[in-house]
Amino acid sequence: MERKLTAILAADVVGFSRLVGMDEAGTLADLRAHRDNLIDPKIAEHGGHIVKTIGDGLLVVFSSVVAAVECAAAIQRGMVERNRDVPGHGTIEFRIGVNLGEVVVEGTDIFGDGVNIASRLESIAEPGMICVSGSVFSEVKNRVKLRFEDLGAQTLKNIVDPVHVYRIVPAAGGPEPRHIPWATENMPIPKKPSIVVLPFANFTGEPDHDYLADGLRLNIQAALIHASGLFLIGAATCNRYRNTDVTAEQAGRELGVRYVLRGAVQKSGQRIRAMLELTDVVARQIVWAERYDRLVDDAFAMQDEITAEVLKALDVKLASGEKWLLHNTISNLEALDPFYRGLSLFYAGSREANAAAREMFETVFRLQPDSPVGPAYLCFTFWVDAFRGWATSKEQSLAQAALWADKAVKLRGSNGLAHIVLASIHLLNRHHEEALATCYKAVELRPNCPTANSYLANILCYCGRPSEAIAKVQEAMRITPVFPSWYMTLLAVAYRDTGEIAKSISAAEHSRKLSPDDYDALVVLCSDYSLLGQHQQAGKLAQEIVAIEPKFSLGRYAESQPYKDEEALARLIESLRAAGLPQ
Repeated sequence: MERKLTAILAADVVGFSRLVGMDEAGTLADLRAHRDNLIDPKIAEHGGHIVKTIGDGLLVVFSSVVAAVECAAAIQRGMVERNRDVPGHGTIEFRIGVNLGEVVVEGTDIFGDGVNIASRLESIAEPGMICVSGSVFSEVKNRVKLRFEDLGAQTLKNIVDPVHVYRIVPAAGGPEPRHIPWATENMPIPKKPSIVVLPFANFTGEPDHDYLADGLRLNIQAALIHASGLFLIGAATCNRYRNTDVTAEQAGRELGVRYVLRGAVQKSGQRIRAMLELTDVVARQIVWAERYDRLVDDAFAMQDEITAEVLKALDVKLASGEKWLLHNTISNLEALDPFYRGLSLFYAGSREANAAAREMFETVFRLQPDSPVGPAYLCFTFWVDAFRGWATSKEQSLAQAALWADKAVKLRGSNGLAHIVLASIHLLNRHHEEALATCYKAVELRPNCPTANSYLANILCYCGRPSEAIAKVQEAMRITPVFPSWYMTLLAVAYRDTGEIAKSISAAEHSRKLSPDDYDALVVLCSDYSLLGQHQQAGKLAQEIVAIEPKFSLGRYAESQPYKDEEALARLIESLRAAGLPQ
């Protein structure tokens, strides 16, 4: 086997199954025409070699990384021209990923992380767009006449370490990137005041201070999450706008909100300066703006003041008890730096960042043991470890999550985060009523929290209340339009359990588009087709399940499903048994 460093281009057709379903012959003919008249000639022109075609996708290698990037850009420009007069629903669009990495050559095929990263970059690119790795950007940034947008470090599926990703900004006339891939121009604005808090800019000029801008923004977000009179877009969705030049109007339109809060932060010595601007995108005017220049020691008081001013500008009245929740429970100023660093790391979403965030929150707890903030975030880091497979011992991580959650909920000013974890642990222990009561409390404390609403939906499903679960998971999806695939899988489960099998299939298929390796969505689909009596299709899905998880057994699966109603669980297991899954 030979190893070599090479540039790898991965390309794939967007929504190929949908296009084939609409017009198989026409789609295949159009794809062949694109290959013959544009794609293959451009690859040859730039010195590329097609290693293999995978269904509707291509894997291409180049000896020159510059040639690989220029080829990708030429293909996307050509596709814009070829699609100019094609109706939107029939348009063939490509996603492209380019990586520079080591590959293993075996015969005519190539393998290795270099290939896997290229494929994952392709999967996160938007229709008509190109994503490249940091290694590619470093090589070509001064050698090609293209503009790049920094998307930051991204956690890619089945890739151990985060990968720094850049998106090629299309030339004028090309497709405009949608920061939210499935955003629509007509997302309805909620009746209550609605707002998104975009990532704050770091004007210090030092990347080491990014955490300060992140921490201030995320803590303001964490305060606003408690206001029941407000509709607030989730922080994870907001992160899609990091390091972009998106306008307030575009963000408001994509997310379906009326107000957009933007800010910039600068630290100089012992002073912190912040510039905030709240825009009404419907009226197209700035409704509030302020500059702050405070000592770093006053940062917590400053963010409390910002939160109060935003609510005042939006004319949001606080319900009984909410006012206390909007204020920081941390008074020890030494905890400011580790708290902000912890927040920034926690939302980074990688295994390493989660572990580093835990260390920061441990410091916060040590400095201020009477605040629930440290224990609340600590319990969530252990919970995330347990359920993302990052823990050495899942049982030990769950025990630590329970310990810190119990500590957090008993402290004055508990923000509801620990209630989410505690409710989930109650569910695992089959304490259904305690799980429901605790998660309802979490939603009461955090009405704008997508995590609280989605976890409540999950518990409602297992408690035999799928109709209520549908409403809650849809609420979570509206709060965070960039939602994880398991939200859609949860919706599929709820539809199945209400007997709406067609809707369940649609939701599960959507989940698989968001995450092609979603094992849980496969199980839902398998049970759906079995319940419909379509045993051949159910059997094919059962084979896919066993291929992904060779040790799958109905006994172990049943143990993992904490249904309150044993008959409901029995019906589910029987549907999977009928599909041919092993006992």
